[in-house]
Amino acid sequence: MRHRIGVLLTAAAFAGLAPAPAVLAQDASQTQSFDNRIEALEVAEQGGAIYVRLTLREPLASPPPSFSVANPARIAFDFPGTANALGRNVQTIDQGDLRSANIVQAGDRTRLVLNLTRMSPYEARVQGRDLIIALSPAAARAVQGTAVSEAAANFAAPRSNAAAAGGLAVRDINFRRGTGGEGRVVVDLSSPEAGIDIRQQGGNLVVDFLQAALPDHLRRRSDVTDFATPVTSMTAQQVGDRVRLTVTPNGLWEHNAYQSDNRFVLEVRRVAEDPTKLGGGRSDYKGDKLSLNFQNVDVRSVLQVIADFTDFNIITSDSVQGNLTLRLKDVPWDQALDIILQAKGLDMRKNGNVIWIAPGDELAAREKLQLEAKAQIVDLEPLQTESFQINYHKAKEIFDFLKSKDQTMLSKRGSVVVDERSNKVFVTDVATRLQALRRLVQEIDVAPRQVLIEARIVEA
Repeated sequence: MRHRIGVLLTAAAFAGLAPAPAVLAQDASQTQSFDNRIEALEVAEQGGAIYVRLTLREPLASPPPSFSVANPARIAFDFPGTANALGRNVQTIDQGDLRSANIVQAGDRTRLVLNLTRMSPYEARVQGRDLIIALSPAAARAVQGTAVSEAAANFAAPRSNAAAAGGLAVRDINFRRGTGGEGRVVVDLSSPEAGIDIRQQGGNLVVDFLQAALPDHLRRRSDVTDFATPVTSMTAQQVGDRVRLTVTPNGLWEHNAYQSDNRFVLEVRRVAEDPTKLGGGRSDYKGDKLSLNFQNVDVRSVLQVIADFTDFNIITSDSVQGNLTLRLKDVPWDQALDIILQAKGLDMRKNGNVIWIAPGDELAAREKLQLEAKAQIVDLEPLQTESFQINYHKAKEIFDFLKSKDQTMLSKRGSVVVDERSNKVFVTDVATRLQALRRLVQEIDVAPRQVLIEARIVEA
């Protein structure tokens, strides 16, 4: 969650600041159809705070809509009816917590995304034709001798549910069907200062509203199958000091999320299967239809025809030989390719837009050699040692699991040591196995679910 802290921004924050080298001249030919355009981007650091100044051709009536994402730490501003006249889409900054800025023009709007190393409070203020964004304004106020408020001082500290209830709260959660059949989850917040973390977990979409409270009447699971959208259900619950919204879609889908003032919208839309995707043994071939009529023609020539028709790059092994006769009319090209491969005892491997065709035994032998080479690399790869701090489990339990003969997390060269006093596990293994073990520890080392039991005594 981020906090707005009233910081008076003056021109002194940019005193003596030279224009950033990345600022380029405006391109009127590309922006003449827009009402406004971004002409310059400058960054200055003063008193521990980072100031980003955007200069536009026309002054803004108010700061643009913005939203933030906690992981990865990003702050986004949307400029409707505005073009990007900087001449570039990415600018590397590396000052304080600000790593870089992305300025992307899409349609009739431009989005500015500030990429941070960690989430910081921010404030946006319009001064003439300039939009000034202050990151970590609490630090700047402290340098100026102003007392830092308790909310800013505890920005990164976890708060209880009661504290969250006194601050940000989720007021309402609704589900709607869009005009294109997409599912729209609309969340009304008490303040636009919500820190939002969106991630895909398995087949679900998980949205966390950080440092927020959820009223009891909104803590429920909703079945939205009757809306005929990709979303089948959604569940809202209070998890510690955050509100967690779990959205369950089905089939092939993609999502888009945006925030406007106090309203957060998550859209989930259906994705049509790529018609150029290979059938791979399925009966539902999706390729464009073609007709082939050949008599006693070289199989390489037929594969070349399919390559020209599909724009795929087809590579054939030297062992692919022989002729064939075929007559196919209005057949999907992936089905035609499958028929040719079966007729000649061939198999294929697809990587991107490249298809490798060879006899099945040859492909299997090649893949076996590749796997054996990878196994030899694991045997020769240098060992590394890493410590894992266990917070909610006993380190001895994880140690016993890793030492058991049925485990597959460690390689045959791996070893593990436990320190019960510090509840740590020390693992020595190759880098790939350590990375897999790191993910496992993050998944299982979570706080156990707790149950609240209340008792009341009434005296009459």
